[in-house]
Amino acid sequence: MFNREIKNYIIIAFAGLILFFPFLGNVHLFDWDEINFAEAAREMILTGDYLTVRIDYEPFHEKPPLFIWFQVISMKIFGVNEFAARFPNAVIGLVTLLILFNIGKKIINSDFGKLWALAYVGSLLPHFYFKSGIIDPTFNLFMFLAVYYLYRYHIGSLKLPESKGNPYLMISLAGFFTACAVLTKGPVGLLLPALTFLIFTIIKRKEHIISFSAALIYVIISIIPYLVWYLSVQYYSGAGLFDDFIAYHLRLLTTGDAGHSGPIYYHFVILLIGCFPASFFFFKGLRKDERDSIFQTDFNLILLILLMVVLVIFSIVKTKIIHYSSLSYFPITFFAARAMFNIGIRNHKTGKLLAIAISVIGFLLAIAIALFPIALMNVDLFIDKVTDIFTKAILSTKVEWQGWEWIVGLNLAIFIIIYLYYEIEKKPLKSYLALFGGVAFTIFLILPILAPKIDLYLQSAPNEFYKSLQGKEAYVHVLGYKSYAQYFYTMKPYHLSTKSKNIKKDDWESWLLEGKIDKPAYFVTNNKNLQKYLDRHPDLKLLYEKNGYAFLKRDKQE
Repeated sequence: MFNREIKNYIIIAFAGLILFFPFLGNVHLFDWDEINFAEAAREMILTGDYLTVRIDYEPFHEKPPLFIWFQVISMKIFGVNEFAARFPNAVIGLVTLLILFNIGKKIINSDFGKLWALAYVGSLLPHFYFKSGIIDPTFNLFMFLAVYYLYRYHIGSLKLPESKGNPYLMISLAGFFTACAVLTKGPVGLLLPALTFLIFTIIKRKEHIISFSAALIYVIISIIPYLVWYLSVQYYSGAGLFDDFIAYHLRLLTTGDAGHSGPIYYHFVILLIGCFPASFFFFKGLRKDERDSIFQTDFNLILLILLMVVLVIFSIVKTKIIHYSSLSYFPITFFAARAMFNIGIRNHKTGKLLAIAISVIGFLLAIAIALFPIALMNVDLFIDKVTDIFTKAILSTKVEWQGWEWIVGLNLAIFIIIYLYYEIEKKPLKSYLALFGGVAFTIFLILPILAPKIDLYLQSAPNEFYKSLQGKEAYVHVLGYKSYAQYFYTMKPYHLSTKSKNIKKDDWESWLLEGKIDKPAYFVTNNKNLQKYLDRHPDLKLLYEKNGYAFLKRDKQE
């Protein structure tokens, strides 16, 4: 038994290594979030100040530093580049799969643990985010582990046969992982696990109520690291940290920040599509089974509450961004694994409608992936119908397609056919391996085959322009839109920042466009705004236009 369990861990770890780590540096970092965090890590290294998160060398109080510290360590090893920025999440991805297998094994058995890891790695967004440099995969793992150890505290207090470990150790571990979450992204890292457990304990109040001492231990451990960091930054950086942080989160709550707004059902749609195919198994996984123990039903309950808490809170929040609801990936994939376990191991009925729905969506997705490169290879057929000049210029980008990139979609279609074959043959476990394995392999292929082409269309032109200015004594600024790429890809030094010039950030653009600048200034804007800036600022010289972007220069003012 021991050897078999070790073998399972090795297989899962090997799958994580193969799926998550190759090609991480294959494309530029994407604005905003990927570059935002990577730039903060780069500036930490350059300034030697590892307490303060900075962007353009100004204190950036929207995020605490833990994930950025991970990126700093990675950049110290691999250099300041895309691979290093994404490496921490690839490690977190591998660790997540091992944790899901381990927890699933404890909740039910090894077969369930493997199915849970498969459901996670074989669903679209849960897999894809481990290839990114955004903060959420790491943040979500910490919150999930906090919820898990809060559940373990509850079970330990009931003294069930399955419970192992002292309840106070469990509540301390819950506090530790909550502290990590708070130090990764702020107080919401405490809000989501604590609110989930509060609702859980209200429902289960007849069985067990958390003791005052346990609650105190949890809260103290959860907030002490953040308070230590906060007070340290406040001491060295002065006032403003708390005010800026609160203002940022109020803005997210009350407005569609930076244009990221959407309807109240936004996250329901995102999770249904983004968690395909796990999301299609979700409701079947909610079905009870008489063989479930209290240990298992309570875990089902707390994960269902976690899902509801995430959906309600982020449906209320005005700012709608895809990864805001990404903590939901854990309960969704759990219930998907439960559905597969019940069908494949406990012999529940599959249901033809489920197989049909998955097949239809799977084929539509495969067709879309296959048609995407075909459409761009034949953009001349429809480019005249595009009215937006920026979009038109992007689509007109000269990209060298090989002509066979559509096989990524074909690959998915083949796996869907294999899934259907095993469904018809009533071999559900093999069908699930084909389905989720096929989705995972398709995402793996997208990064080396399609992602570099997408990068060429969307952001290669400005990023290459920024790279050409590395090491030059010149200011670089974007006009008419928000970006962090100009900082990271110019490797902007401190002496070219607003901070060094003692100019307010709000006045920086005006100074570069109209002031007596001591160095040449380069600007990037899109073609829709180009004429406006040329008319208003006659000192600007157009260098060239490329892929919808315009590149300008204003000479040093003698």
